[in-house]
Amino acid sequence: MRHSIYSKTAAILLLVVSALLTHAAWAQVSGNAFQGFKSDSKSPIQVEADQLEVLDGQNKAVYNGRVKILQGSSVVTTDKMVVHYGGRKNSGGQGGIERLDFNGNLVVTSGTNTATADKGTYWVRTEKVELVGNVVVSQGASAAKGCRLTANLKTNVAKIHACKSGGRVSTILTPNK
Repeated sequence: MRHSIYSKTAAILLLVVSALLTHAAWAQVSGNAFQGFKSDSKSPIQVEADQLEVLDGQNKAVYNGRVKILQGSSVVTTDKMVVHYGGRKNSGGQGGIERLDFNGNLVVTSGTNTATADKGTYWVRTEKVELVGNVVVSQGASAAKGCRLTANLKTNVAKIHACKSGGRVSTILTPNK
């Protein structure tokens, strides 16, 4: 049963980040800006990393070193991904997965759409996402920047937060010609 957690992890990761970017389009351009991030569930998912360590007693799996997840035209890279799962199948979200943590150089790309951050977390049951540190969400030459992005995928509400109290987010909009 634990073997299936790896394929489910990759599928959830791609769906989460894809959905986050689709819903985060409010931050900088029209609502259709991130259509390219929608997950292609029929394409195979490939996960590569320098190392995979399953810590079953701690209910987690750790992908470490140059982590790369590919599905269709979407690519997710990060230094480290930690999958937290419950002890029972029904304890969390899909297949018992409760939370995904991404640490270091998180980059998601699909076509001209990109999102970057220092780290991120996705809570499966509540469908909440948080990207932290040097957050940039862009499509082509249009971009929104801040220090933290929070999103609720159930309610389609997302916010980019300024880096400090009294600070401001930055948005560059480039109209289509």
